[in-house]
Amino acid sequence: MLVVFLVVGCVHGRGSVSSVGGPAASEEAEIGAAIHRGILGTFEVYHEPVLNEYVRRIGERIARRARRNDLAYRFVILNDERVYAAHAPGGYVYITTGFLRFLTAEIELAGVLAYEIGALQYQNPKFSKAKMVFEQLMQTGSLIGPAFGTIGALSLTGLLVVGIVVTREKSIEEQIYLADRRALKYLVSSGFDPQGLIDTLRRMQNPLSPFRPYLYDYLKSHPVTEERIDRLDAAFGNLEVANVRFDAGRETYLSFTQSVRR
Repeated sequence: MLVVFLVVGCVHGRGSVSSVGGPAASEEAEIGAAIHRGILGTFEVYHEPVLNEYVRRIGERIARRARRNDLAYRFVILNDERVYAAHAPGGYVYITTGFLRFLTAEIELAGVLAYEIGALQYQNPKFSKAKMVFEQLMQTGSLIGPAFGTIGALSLTGLLVVGIVVTREKSIEEQIYLADRRALKYLVSSGFDPQGLIDTLRRMQNPLSPFRPYLYDYLKSHPVTEERIDRLDAAFGNLEVANVRFDAGRETYLSFTQSVRR
């Protein structure tokens, strides 16, 4: 509901945000900024500078490989124990402190950020605001049901932006698969082991994981099915990584994330 009200506010508001790429990009930036303001009003931002700089550096390294260079990618850490990551139009990428505790290596962080960046690569964005409000209402009712506490606003953002608003001819599953494939390519080209994304998703499937209760919202908006894993494995097999050596970055990751692990 928060996201819908924010977008309705954009439809009737007078302000505009300039951006590269013409009217569609300007509308995207306007909508993204409104969603971002709502998220900042709902969640506490985690401001520890060392960790924020680390996440930003990893994210920007990957974003440089993305097709869309008209976006000012921003990476925001939200102080929430639940395991969650999402994106909003205009290049916003969010990850919770709970997710940073769940991850175990730098390549896993890179995998999570790469997926969200991949989901932002809209093809020929055409943001029709009236249609978007209608479709958001429809998707909210049919896909997510009741909001899951305060994280519900962020869940809605992830669901509603993954291709449904812009490329309506593709299903949620197909949009997730496209973002997965882009993520794998971005990871390889930026020097990260793409296995980090696959390993993270596999660990989410473990029914005995102590993080299971904290994964509920993420798995609702980013379903991890066997079909998804199989398609990722197949895409991984087509990557040119046979003779490439990667560093998982475990010690580096654990060092930079000490503040959220205490």
